[in-house]
Formats: sequence, structure tokens, C-alpha cells
Amino acid sequence: MFHITHDPRTNVLRITVKGFWNPADVPKLAKGIDASLREVGDDFDAIVESFDFPVQANDVADLLTAVMRGGMARTSGRAAVVVGSLLNRAQAERTLVHPRVRVFMTMEEAEAWLASGVRDADIAPISSSRT
Repeated sequence: MFHITHDPRTNVLRITVKGFWNPADVPKLAKGIDASLREVGDDFDAIVESFDFPVQANDVADLLTAVMRGGMARTSGRAAVVVGSLLNRAQAERTLVHPRVRVFMTMEEAEAWLASGVRDADIAPISSSRT
């Protein structure tokens, strides 16, 4: 169902989720994350590997969104969500909206983004004009 580890070398909380969930499964994940965060502290990045996590029912997706928001409120870091299909990517991008969360199709892209240390606030906006 899920597995959580912390890599102290990179200070990345790694969460792996698998399977098709029902609403009763989500509080178990929230408790697991909460326990991990008490050990890790409040300044970490996270990577969620969800290759074996099919598109979820809307009620489960909504509950997972609440878990993500709660976790992001407890860190100044970023979170990379890695999905296994374009349909999963569409659901994740629709539900996991947060300025420090990004969705990727490969672990390499996600890990590179986290390792870059570049925050969106560090990137100058691109100017555009409409006529």
C-alpha cells in the first residue's frame, strides 16, 4: 500500500504508494507521514513514487490532496510526484496543486529538480504582452 523512508544524506522523504485505494486507506498514510515528519523535522524535500498507483476515485484523490497540503505546510521544501502514465499525471496535476509541488514521469527528472535547489521564487518571470 505505502512505504516511507528518509534519506538523511539528501534530506529527502521518499514515499512509495501502490494499488487502488479506498477512503479508509488514506488516514493510514497520513499517520505514517506524520510519524516520519516528527523524526525528520521541518526542512526537507519529498518524492512520491506512484508508478504502481492507478488513477484513484475522486473521493480518494481529494483525501490525498488534503494529506499533501498538510505535509507541505510542515516543510519549507519541495515535493516531486512521479507517476507512471499520462492519465495519472493529469489527475495529479489537477488535484495536487501547490506552488512547491511538481509532477514528473521519471524518477531522474524528479530527483534532478529536487537536487537543483532552484525554487520557483528564484526564477525571474517571463514577461509577455498581449495586443
